[in-house]
Amino acid sequence: MEVALAERAVLKVSSQGQVTLRRAMRAALGNPRHLEAWMENGTLLLRPAVSATLAEAEMMFGKQGITRDVLVEALRILKRRQTSDP
Repeated sequence: MEVALAERAVLKVSSQGQVTLRRAMRAALGNPRHLEAWMENGTLLLRPAVSATLAEAEMMFGKQGITRDVLVEALRILKRRQTSDP
């Protein structure tokens, strides 16, 4: 089943604040492992997270107080996970 871009769905939010996307929605997004999320005019928007350079990541996340050192460590962890994933 393919999800049309204009199709809407009601999704349950768990008590921990987790939302499960329907399989067809994940497939339409390319089955990403990480999503970027932001609010715009009271609407939650999601899109597959894209790889960014360290400088781009600093520009995106620096506004939220995330330092370069934290970003470097996060990238190191992600790289290690990618190499250990089957």
